[in-house]
Amino acid sequence: MPLRTTPRQRARQASYENLLSRVLKLLPPITERTPRLAELCRTAEVSERTLRTAFIATLGMAPARYLRLRRLHLLRAALALTEPGQTSVSAIAQRFGYTDCGPMAADYHALFGEYPSATLQRGVSGD
Repeated sequence: MPLRTTPRQRARQASYENLLSRVLKLLPPITERTPRLAELCRTAEVSERTLRTAFIATLGMAPARYLRLRRLHLLRAALALTEPGQTSVSAIAQRFGYTDCGPMAADYHALFGEYPSATLQRGVSGD
């Protein structure tokens, strides 16, 4: 039996979805650094608690986790689109705001099952 929602719950969910849509539009293009949570809150003019609640209610994860996953996915795309030997993992990672490649590589491996260097070595061909 499906759970019934009240008009108030539906309105709150719609409000969270609208807020999340606004915030996601504030995220920069791929080549720019991902903003910190406090920066997003200031720009969207909402508290961190409100933004966190909206992310969890809509996406099932906290904004910090979403931003971390987004940044790793953007890094993966940049590595995959780079010709092998053209640049280094650390140079590409710096474009996405990573200053310490050790923890980034561990997070990358945990998410994608390979290290960033393997993605870069595969390069544009994808083989």
